[in-house]
Amino acid sequence: MRHLMLALAASLGLMAALPGSVTADVGLIQTNQVTLSCNDGHSVILDADSATLASLAADVQSINTSGTGTSCSLNTTAIDPSSETTEWTVYDYNPSNQELAPRNAKQKLPATTPDGGLTWQFQFKPDIYTALFTTTDPSVTGNDLGKTLTDTITVSGNATSFKTQHGGGDCVGDTPAAVRFFFTSPSASGPSPSDGLPPAGFYTQFWWSDAQHMDLVLGNQSQTLTESMSPADWSDWDGTPAAAIPTTFMQAASHVQSIGLSFGGDCFFETGVTPTPSTFSSEQFSSMFSDG
Repeated sequence: MRHLMLALAASLGLMAALPGSVTADVGLIQTNQVTLSCNDGHSVILDADSATLASLAADVQSINTSGTGTSCSLNTTAIDPSSETTEWTVYDYNPSNQELAPRNAKQKLPATTPDGGLTWQFQFKPDIYTALFTTTDPSVTGNDLGKTLTDTITVSGNATSFKTQHGGGDCVGDTPAAVRFFFTSPSASGPSPSDGLPPAGFYTQFWWSDAQHMDLVLGNQSQTLTESMSPADWSDWDGTPAAAIPTTFMQAASHVQSIGLSFGGDCFFETGVTPTPSTFSSEQFSSMFSDG
């Protein structure tokens, strides 16, 4: 598996505008928030209805009894409609570094916006690996097929550099860290398309941009990422290129549930990333995200 999660402390900006009729693949029937974690380093967040949850449970059981050494777990919580938000959310690895937790309380330093939603920002935490920065905002989810993602990223602070965990940078060490586009789409569930071991229908519900990424090698740097939502430069959880399964990718890109950034390495995309050294006092990551 190529995609593992990384942690980053940063300030991220969003600037996006899509037709008001385009809505996210999130509805009233999706009553569960699911954290899916596997011992290959993946941990992802998904809103699910009862059918999707049952399918995920069957996939996890199949993986855990496959004899391949890969094991996964599901942690589900009921969604409180009154707490639902389309704001950008930061997800960090918990202290075990095996499962994600959202920054959804003031004391957890959640993402904030200084300009009414044009820019979103968050602060890194010492020795905490941040994995995802995503949104379910209807203006940037729903039918994104053929659209172009653009993100101008600026890192600023007194950190020297960044590192990942689990050898996420170059498949050997923990540097360089990297940030890239990421999205989820529950409607794209299907059979594992590559080696088939173990079978997992959820592989094609999670997609990462391949070539377009920013290496996090300095405490202060800036770069613009541009990526088309077409089957040219994406791969799924299993590392299968979207070009090999274009119909599946197009189904996913037409029903985006959440979208944003994933932090990891150049080979493993979700191992998490944190600034170094751990004695840094402040480090921010700033991003201007658009989808059009």
